Amino acid sequence: MSKPIRILYVGDSWMTAGTLGAFSSLTYDLRGASVENQAQRIIDHWRSDPQFSVDYMTGWDALARFPETREAIGQYDVVFLSDVESDALILYPMDRSMRAPMGPNRLKLVREFVRHGGALAMIGGYATFTGRHNAGNYGGTPIEEVLPVNCLERNDDRIETPEGALAQVVDAAHPIMQGLDWSREPIFNGYNRVTLKPNASVLARIGEAEDPLVVVGEFGQGRSLAFTSDIAPHWGAGFQDWPHSGPFLTQMVQWLAGPHRA
Repeated sequence: MSKPIRILYVGDSWMTAGTLGAFSSLTYDLRGASVENQAQRIIDHWRSDPQFSVDYMTGWDALARFPETREAIGQYDVVFLSDVESDALILYPMDRSMRAPMGPNRLKLVREFVRHGGALAMIGGYATFTGRHNAGNYGGTPIEEVLPVNCLERNDDRIETPEGALAQVVDAAHPIMQGLDWSREPIFNGYNRVTLKPNASVLARIGEAEDPLVVVGEFGQGRSLAFTSDIAPHWGAGFQDWPHSGPFLTQMVQWLAGPHRA
């Protein structure tokens, strides 16, 4: 039996704080806090299949735990970045930020990982691509070099579609898209607007402007994918309920990992 496809999934988590009370200008009382992992259903799908092995990091864990060497990142076939800002990879915890140098440039590390046969998938959200008020800030970075799309050079790239937006399939024969019915669902609550690079292949579009939704490309010996909406709530709430979400996630990883496992 061949070794499983090794996935590193980063992001799609946040902390929700409860009521903050102030007794004076010096005394505060925070009542209730919870951590939500919106990627859990996705991770559970991959872990239920023996052909996949998944390591998961929250965005705040990535600051300290994201791989720093080619050997460490080379343990994986595919890296997913979903709703995790570039600062989580380029910066380090406070104790390391007070020394020079802080550590390796992990955005460059991901670029070289893909150049030598690895794969990168960027999933949309408020903190990827350009993001909400430039929270993602991937424009002009080594990560953008790898992607098949360019990030918008403006403060906010979101297209909110609270009324719901459907995908329009462009290439149903591509291995990622084969056998999937996108005609009535999933319904997406929003997406990031991007522009295409010259050699990108668009597999699906979204919205009234027919913006790119699923885009693939190659970088060096590796592959990259941009999914401009989300596969987790809130934009991807409909995606997770779509009957074909599991097969799509499986076929996406299989295609991405192809060169690294050849």
